[in-house]
Amino acid sequence: MTREPIVLDAHGKHAQRALFTRDGATLVTCGQDACVRLWSVPGFAPAGVFEGHEASVNTLSFSPEEDRLATGSSDGTVRVWSFPGGREMGLLEGQVAAAFAPAGGLLATISAKGRAVLWDANLDELPPLPLLDRRLFSLAFSSDGALLFAAGQESVHRVRTKDREKQKEWPGHRTAVTALALSPDGSRLASTGAEGTLLVRGVADGAEALRVPLGTTGTYQLAWAPGGTRIAVACDHLIQLRDVAKGTVIERIDVGVKGVYGLAFSPDGRFLANAAADGRVRIWSLA
Repeated sequence: MTREPIVLDAHGKHAQRALFTRDGATLVTCGQDACVRLWSVPGFAPAGVFEGHEASVNTLSFSPEEDRLATGSSDGTVRVWSFPGGREMGLLEGQVAAAFAPAGGLLATISAKGRAVLWDANLDELPPLPLLDRRLFSLAFSSDGALLFAAGQESVHRVRTKDREKQKEWPGHRTAVTALALSPDGSRLASTGAEGTLLVRGVADGAEALRVPLGTTGTYQLAWAPGGTRIAVACDHLIQLRDVAKGTVIERIDVGVKGVYGLAFSPDGRFLANAAADGRVRIWSLA
């Protein structure tokens, strides 16, 4: 791995998330400057900016066709933008985070009151979901959009989207479930807990395939590498790149900043991008 990353002075204060498009041609980032920024790949030159939020932008999610981008903000709104044009197509008030389903036309949000909310393709709110937990931290859909996973105080909640019924509650973390990430083939769900544990479960039955202590503090944001054999975990000052089958650390990538936040692999596995507390986004070239 190249030890000197490409460094983007992206968001002034904290950079929160990074996300590559499916074709790998664009990197999208967001942060506390209230902006969403586009960067061309592989040169990483500025390629556009979406403005409209009034506070930090903290989550990014593409629609299945990548013609829309949902952003969640500390200003208490989720905004849906045309992509790559950046025209605002929808404003959902009282929401702070969003995730598009990979299929099925659904959007899920976390409300300012800590509830999970489902929206249809026209951004009309669907009948309410049950109250899942006292607080929710992250959302993820199954690859067909039939299941919604919500990260709660100690458990991951599994909800069937068709009838909005909660099916399962998977315990395993001792405190807040900080991040969720679905494997590239859709068969496994990774989660991290604020206690410092990485879990990997089967989506179908919740059976644990991996449980490993991370051995350090951090935000514990996650990103699966293409192919699903490796997973990156954001820790204080560094990124752990782990073998998913064994749980062992393949490499520790020294970022040099305590707050390491969102992670994203390029679709071809060539790059790993991370957002950090110094407002910068670093792009690491992978061997």
